[in-house]
Amino acid sequence: MLNTVEQGTHPLKIKKVNSGTEAGRVSDFLLGENCFDDQRFTPGETEQLRWLPMRSLQESHVNCWYTEEHGEVVSAIIFVENEHRSGGYRFEYFGVHRDYRHRKLGWQLIEAMFEYCRSQNGRYIETFTCDLPEYASARKMFERNGFSFMCHLPDYYYPGEGKLLYIKNLQEAVVS
Repeated sequence: MLNTVEQGTHPLKIKKVNSGTEAGRVSDFLLGENCFDDQRFTPGETEQLRWLPMRSLQESHVNCWYTEEHGEVVSAIIFVENEHRSGGYRFEYFGVHRDYRHRKLGWQLIEAMFEYCRSQNGRYIETFTCDLPEYASARKMFERNGFSFMCHLPDYYYPGEGKLLYIKNLQEAVVS
């Protein structure tokens, strides 16, 4: 197992999606009412949330991990090595069940992603979120985890809904 998360008196293991059934369960969780506060998915988001967990079974550069308790998925993360395969990663999706928030599940998944990317000689991780007020907690989470704001793309998702890009350097700065 990749890592564990202390949850009450018993740990929750971070698991890699290893079957079509697990991929479907993670997709259902990510698209379900208990994951994201904003349930207004774009058509492309719905497609990605349905297929990225399945792609993780077929493409080694797509990673989908989750935790579960009592047979229910309670958190998940999806990240991919970028298309150039040159050490850059993209943090695509991440969610924690409403009833499990503030229990460090998200922090543990993000730390496990950082460790994995570093172990693969990853240089950076890029990520994004929406500029609407509903996404303020996502922006704070990125900043608390060392991501730096890079740019704003206005009207990206829909008119009035922009995209905010963030990046985290995984390598120590070279001092000469």
